[in-house]
Amino acid sequence: MQTNKKEEMIKLKVKTDFDSAHRLVGYKGKCNNLHGHMWVIKVEIEGKKKDINEIGMLWDFINLKKVRESFDHKTILKDCKENRDLIVYLRKTRFGSEDNVYLMKKNPTAENLCYEVFNILKEGGELILNLKIRVYETPTSYAEIEKTIHPIIKTKFKPFVDEEVKKLE
Repeated sequence: MQTNKKEEMIKLKVKTDFDSAHRLVGYKGKCNNLHGHMWVIKVEIEGKKKDINEIGMLWDFINLKKVRESFDHKTILKDCKENRDLIVYLRKTRFGSEDNVYLMKKNPTAENLCYEVFNILKEGGELILNLKIRVYETPTSYAEIEKTIHPIIKTKFKPFVDEEVKKLE
């Protein structure tokens, strides 16, 4: 008799916050102006119990530090012509550097920041993990996504060279 044993799962929750400024290009209202927030990011990670490593960890909480370091005390902007002068100005101020501006392909809304966070967290993923990412723009307003990280499987691809082709003939 075959039994369907459900694999045991484990869920982790982690939270961080950061301060940064942003503006929404094309928005008809105050958010078109440069303004700041104290953002909060909450991440839930779910994986298989069997994937807990020899140290006893499924996922290292330090991974969220990469997210915080990407955004904290930076100006988050859409990389577009409407922001060009602002980007140049910010990089030339006394605090200026390449590191004080974080550029995105889309407007830095809470929704789009969810996907940016996901892309940062999926770097180097070796396990299949389910993530729920919640980005709070204010204490009462947030966006949330649920996505799965699939590890990149690296294969050793060796193209045929002339000598190997001759061996096959």
